[in-house]
Amino acid sequence: MKKLLLVLISFHIFLLTGLLPGFSLNKSILIGDIEKTYILRPDDTQIRGLTFDDSSKKEPLLYIIDLSKKILIYRLNNEKDTLEFLSSISLPRRPDGTEIENPRGLALSMEDGQKIFYFLNWYKSKQGVKSELWRFNSNNNSAVAIDLSLYLYGIGEREVLSLAFKNGKFLISFDGSGYKDQNIRVQRGIIQLQWNYAAGEQCKFIKHVPDSGIAPSHGLAFMELDGANYLWATVGNEHVYVAEASTGRGIFHFPFFPYQENKGAIFGLAFGESSLWIPESIDGADRLHRINVIKNLDSPRLGHPILRHLIMTISTEPEKGILNPGKVYHYYSRPYPNELMGNQGIWLDSERFQDTSKAINAKLKIETYDPANDKYYRQYFALVEYENAPPQIYSSRYEIDIWTRYYRKYVYPHRADNNTDQLKGTNYLSDDPVLYNLKDTKTYTQFLGRVKEHIKKKYGVEADFTNPYWAARNVLEYIQDNYYYPSRPKRKPATVDYNRKHYDANPANLKLELSNKEYDKTQIIACSGTSVMLTAVMRYLGFPARWLGTATEMEAERWDKDGDGILDDDETAPCSNGHRYTQVWLGSTYGWICFDATPTLPDNLDYDIAPPLQSQWQYMNRAAAGHLKNKRIVFNVGSELISQLYRDFEYDENLAADNNCGGDQRYNLQGRFEKPELWKLAKHSISVRNMCFIKDISLTGPKNEKEIRWTLLGQWEKDPEARLSFYLQRFDPSTGHVKDIAVLKSGVPFNAKVTKVNLSGYEGKQFRIIIRKDGDEETGGTSDWFDLE
Repeated sequence: MKKLLLVLISFHIFLLTGLLPGFSLNKSILIGDIEKTYILRPDDTQIRGLTFDDSSKKEPLLYIIDLSKKILIYRLNNEKDTLEFLSSISLPRRPDGTEIENPRGLALSMEDGQKIFYFLNWYKSKQGVKSELWRFNSNNNSAVAIDLSLYLYGIGEREVLSLAFKNGKFLISFDGSGYKDQNIRVQRGIIQLQWNYAAGEQCKFIKHVPDSGIAPSHGLAFMELDGANYLWATVGNEHVYVAEASTGRGIFHFPFFPYQENKGAIFGLAFGESSLWIPESIDGADRLHRINVIKNLDSPRLGHPILRHLIMTISTEPEKGILNPGKVYHYYSRPYPNELMGNQGIWLDSERFQDTSKAINAKLKIETYDPANDKYYRQYFALVEYENAPPQIYSSRYEIDIWTRYYRKYVYPHRADNNTDQLKGTNYLSDDPVLYNLKDTKTYTQFLGRVKEHIKKKYGVEADFTNPYWAARNVLEYIQDNYYYPSRPKRKPATVDYNRKHYDANPANLKLELSNKEYDKTQIIACSGTSVMLTAVMRYLGFPARWLGTATEMEAERWDKDGDGILDDDETAPCSNGHRYTQVWLGSTYGWICFDATPTLPDNLDYDIAPPLQSQWQYMNRAAAGHLKNKRIVFNVGSELISQLYRDFEYDENLAADNNCGGDQRYNLQGRFEKPELWKLAKHSISVRNMCFIKDISLTGPKNEKEIRWTLLGQWEKDPEARLSFYLQRFDPSTGHVKDIAVLKSGVPFNAKVTKVNLSGYEGKQFRIIIRKDGDEETGGTSDWFDLE
């Protein structure tokens, strides 16, 4: 047979060559973008709360409370797009004439035709803690206060932070970080009160509501969208998130200050004029940011591309003493193109695969698979087939240029629907007896009953199984709150029962069955199990669902030889050999959206203790959160068992403990056999190399105008909109670590070749410049060390 050379496979379908189309970031304003930033008067500093009155469309008013003990009144001039200061109102004094110590939070209510302000006060002194809710009628300067530290309000002496008010009901956030019990902490952080003062009612405690669970909420604001009620809140000073208003269940978040070096403090939020208003307390006059949260709702947020060269290998070895081991197949999944997965793309003209064992019986082929008869999401496999394989080690290799990027879709649950018109001709509701076994109606019914009970206990509401978002979210929460992830060091694998054909990945009904009892250390599942579980339950409920098979570049400690954090040309980053999560069809508006129900490891790897409740932050990052990781590569769409990637069962005690024996699919690549009992399990590897490098970084000139030059190597032309950021680093001899101490410049075109920075504010020894590609901190380069005298 003619000696096999490196083969280039080029297909017409999904052909991508040259410059990558569609790489430009979103040009229109997206959810989380700053529409406008307003600078307040020089004397208006340390904002502690704000509220919006847009009852007058011509003159909407913004009320701000700050540490001057006044309510500042600003008018929004829509014609000029400016904020105009009008006047101020002094806060009331106590009956003894003393001032309110530390006001924060602000809400406005119209009661009997009068404007009523509500705000908080929290003050700690040697005499104790004051924690108060104030009602202030500015027309007659009358005020009344409620002591929130009383036992019945469930806050104690914890610091109150902000409030929101609507229809006689308050939400008040407080610092819940002092709770030692995690299950209590993640369920508290906000209280709901009811107080109809005009009707002579007493202020009543209704219930506790969760905040993000990881940082207190410095601001709260109600928002109504298409008749659905939402709550905006902060995660400390770093992020802003939206929650379902009545339960506090976090839905999605975005970072605040995404482009700022010096971050101020956030106290208060307001919603008005179709925007979210976020104050920022900084040195000098405070700022007020107008944030888009309802325009361009269906546009995803796209990050800068991360360019990599993907390498996959398979090696198969026969058992000893075998004379006729039969055919051998090496299957490689081609990553999906940008048309089908917004988080990634490929250059198909760079695809190459080959036999590397110099076998005379190797053939190269392309095979396809249509999940659920969906030709649009057709999967391509590169196949190296060894016919009538004589007993020897067979090895092969697959390569292709790819890119991945940050990709987020923001889902408002009320906009999800059950419309499946776009899925005509496909069957994402079908059963697969190996994966799902939907005929086991008893197990599915009992499982959904447990989910319903769990949600009712946590939030005091009935579990919604009619809206596809909430159905998936309810199941995801139950799984994360009741199962653990496996631990190889503790030899705690995913639960299996080979006698029942219950493997580490499937079938779903037996995974569901694990929680049909009190926790007993057998509720252990990995991502394969959770993806199959969630897909199965959603199909059982009548919602189209499928799973994705992926790989992710591993962290720098696995490949960074010189410790600079840059993936250099002599370094190769290994990739995880498969993570699996679920996509649920959320209807005509959102389409396929990702949900990852994978549970966490127990604290200290102690599997004796039942799983704790997870935080809203955890749920927000797993439910309808785009593709979760910037460097995640999607290889497969799974509907039923993918025969090409099925791992033939071969029980081995050690492999079983490592979640590495059969009844599984390897999601990305697989070695299969005509006679599997005659072969050892195949060995696989996935890795990536960088495609772009920066070398020869030099600095010249005086400190106040240093000129930086650099040289580009690699395939930068594949990302024509690439930008660079320049950081100053310093070596700390006391710790032996290098750390960034300043961002010198951002957004510089990659091909500028020269830029100027000011280093006049820095003195000392052992500095260097590190250049990073925006959106990909592992692409760039470092200068030599230098001193600044």
